[in-house]
Amino acid sequence: MDRSNRRQAIRRQAIRKQENNSMKARIWTAVIGVPLLVFFLYSGGILLVIAVSFLTLAGILEYSGAVNRLIRPKINIVFIVVLAAVLIITIKLDYYSVISVLLIEFIAVACYEILSGSVGIQRVSATLMGLVYVPVMFGHLFMFETINKGIFYLWMVFVIAFSTDTAAYFVGKAIGNRKIAPKISPKKTIAGCVGGIVAAALCMVLYGSILGSYFKFVLPWYLYFAVGLLGSIAGQCGDFTASMIKRKAKIKDFSHILPGHGGILDRFDSTLFILPLIYIFAKFTIGIA
Repeated sequence: MDRSNRRQAIRRQAIRKQENNSMKARIWTAVIGVPLLVFFLYSGGILLVIAVSFLTLAGILEYSGAVNRLIRPKINIVFIVVLAAVLIITIKLDYYSVISVLLIEFIAVACYEILSGSVGIQRVSATLMGLVYVPVMFGHLFMFETINKGIFYLWMVFVIAFSTDTAAYFVGKAIGNRKIAPKISPKKTIAGCVGGIVAAALCMVLYGSILGSYFKFVLPWYLYFAVGLLGSIAGQCGDFTASMIKRKAKIKDFSHILPGHGGILDRFDSTLFILPLIYIFAKFTIGIA
């Protein structure tokens, strides 16, 4: 009995040490990564193009690597990278042509499948999902350059994403017992999700107050509150979507490019779903800000 208890104590100690090391790695990555992110987003122009291109390339490689564990025949990496590049270029130069280009790429993917002699639509579906999930979503980072005071809207994406993730983690750890979707993400709790939503809404109201006080960017507080709620829900759906892919592919992280965080899609899973929502919010409210 004593030997069994000792084994359990050693195991718990090892788990705590692993968690502490992971937390240290996350903190150091954030210390380096957040200023870099701020620099590239605030600079815009060619630096933003470089940043979005890197995120898209890394994201599409991570997505393809995960999905290729699940389907046969596998996604052609070169083919999907070329299609993603075309979408990114289109979004940068002419956003309103994206649907047409996406439809043309759908035809191209279908033709590729037919010519390859494959029977089935798994690879077609997976390829098209990847093109929407990664380049189209990340490409929205360009769109805030086309909006007056767009940088203020762009920061909303990260205020919502970071406040949701932080609050959900600590609230879930403190009082979370009931799991929200244990088959998808065993550690996420209902309390954590609700805490993340509330925190995002309140942080957005605070963010709006700062914008109004120091930058003369004024919107009604209830709009900030509402977009915080909806953005947090969208972001958590993005988190669960990434978890679904990883759970099915039987991987813990998409990659290890970001120490303590995993891959690009691990870090930006919620951000991807928030980006188009905030862009739509910007289009509807820029006239009154």
